[in-house]
Amino acid sequence: MSLSEKAVSALEQLGLTRTEIKAYVALLEGGTMNANEVSRVARIPYSKVYEALDSLYERGWIDEQKSRPILYTAKAPETAIEELKAHQEAERKAREQLALKELLGIYERKGEQERPEIWILRGTSEILSRVRKTVLDCRNELLIALPSVIAPYAGEIAAILTALKEKGVQSQVLVSSDFPQDLLEPLEAVADVRTRGTMYGGGVVADSKEVVLLLGAGETASSALAIWADHVGLAGFAKDYFEILWDSEDTTKKR
Repeated sequence: MSLSEKAVSALEQLGLTRTEIKAYVALLEGGTMNANEVSRVARIPYSKVYEALDSLYERGWIDEQKSRPILYTAKAPETAIEELKAHQEAERKAREQLALKELLGIYERKGEQERPEIWILRGTSEILSRVRKTVLDCRNELLIALPSVIAPYAGEIAAILTALKEKGVQSQVLVSSDFPQDLLEPLEAVADVRTRGTMYGGGVVADSKEVVLLLGAGETASSALAIWADHVGLAGFAKDYFEILWDSEDTTKKR
């Protein structure tokens, strides 16, 4: 076999056995041969030559001519290497899918047992990030209670509600009566808006299954506090409370 030891080692690291390497090189040098000829030229025991040739054929390194005896021909090295890469990639993906499927099963079962149903959010940045995700994930009905402290973010909220409206999401927005009128108008253009004289906190209820409740703005951005939950019972309670406020005498319909 006229290959350097480094080349043989490289092919072994690519997944070929030394016997397969000998068989392939023999065919590459000698052209089309039957198994007996490959065994003799490559100095492979006849008892092992068929195993090596079958493996090379499955890897895409050689062609078979269905004759008697079967004749074998080496493919070009560039083609053989590409076939090997494709074969290994397919095997890798199959292993990944198998491992991922079973690992996800374990993870999801663990999540069902241990994942907390209620999270405490601290700081304006974390709260706004969760509110954005909750709102953007909404598919049918969105209920929002906006105290005046949230007014600086009214433009961003209006932009998100515009995108949701185009997807068919129905939005109801409840704001405090001191909410700036110029910031209120963009909301009125894309949602059903009502005002209240008294607002305690605020929050978001999405599709009756996910809720973010603002507990207080805090004196600083880092001290703001909220609750997020995808607990259907808590979301249902928040929705019922929102609807009571929405229909109460202290609430004024804007549109």
